[in-house]
Amino acid sequence: MRTRLQSRIAPVYVCFFVLSLVYLFTVNVGADEKLKPEEVVARHLASIGSPEARASLHSRLIEGTSLLSVRQGGKGQVEGQVRLASQSKMNMISMGFDSADYSQESFAFDGRELTTSHFRPGQRSRLAQLLMFNDLIFKEGLIGGTLSSSWPLLDLAERNPKLEYAGTKTSGGKQMHVLKYLPHKGTETKITLFFDGETFQHVRTEYDREIVATSIERIAPRMNAGGQGQRARDARIKIIEEFSNFKTEKGLTLPHSYKLELAVQSETLPTLIDWAFELANFDFSQNFEAAQFVIKN
Repeated sequence: MRTRLQSRIAPVYVCFFVLSLVYLFTVNVGADEKLKPEEVVARHLASIGSPEARASLHSRLIEGTSLLSVRQGGKGQVEGQVRLASQSKMNMISMGFDSADYSQESFAFDGRELTTSHFRPGQRSRLAQLLMFNDLIFKEGLIGGTLSSSWPLLDLAERNPKLEYAGTKTSGGKQMHVLKYLPHKGTETKITLFFDGETFQHVRTEYDREIVATSIERIAPRMNAGGQGQRARDARIKIIEEFSNFKTEKGLTLPHSYKLELAVQSETLPTLIDWAFELANFDFSQNFEAAQFVIKN
């Protein structure tokens, strides 16, 4: 025979068990929920700022420090400065370094054509070569993420890409929503956008492409560093952008830390280089001209 105390406790345990099941079921549904791409974009835009704030700022001039780190295919670090400028579809990243061998690196898109600097007379860096080969990254306004006024998610009607929600991914202990981005005209480059699981801030972009040997030779024969008589081989190119340290500037919440990484998986010349930028000065009052987004060597 059960005591009165046991009779009172039993319903409490049953109630607690039922509530636990409801809680777990609710959590699992939320975690497994498949969002629509337009829902991710809408929450992402809200994370940048109000519609009024986003519409009122048409240009951006952002300055800060840069640190180049060569991790494979060489070794070393060099410090410098960086400047990011954008207006409408025009976009530019310009870097200057305290090095005689690598004093500058600049990329600019004037709305029609991408131009890049030469780090030596007649010679582009490996990053510049690959960006010229994949100029769609600039033409779509993807490079620089929300730091650029040409960020395509600000005007999907104009860009008209195909977006696919690819679920969530955990990295560094944080959950991220993943969108696959396919430009309207298509591309051989796989483009993946990552958004913070809670804030929906854009925190990462990956550009992934396989390049066959014939294309490598066409891009830049110097990329085949195996010596005379050795043919170029297929390579996998991956460019990664990472964004963090979000702060508000003129009503817009933007990253103040930006990292650009180039990884080349190749038997002849594997490469791993990154450029880390710490951004401090934000100016939204500039009125640029297209000529300012053309690199002349």
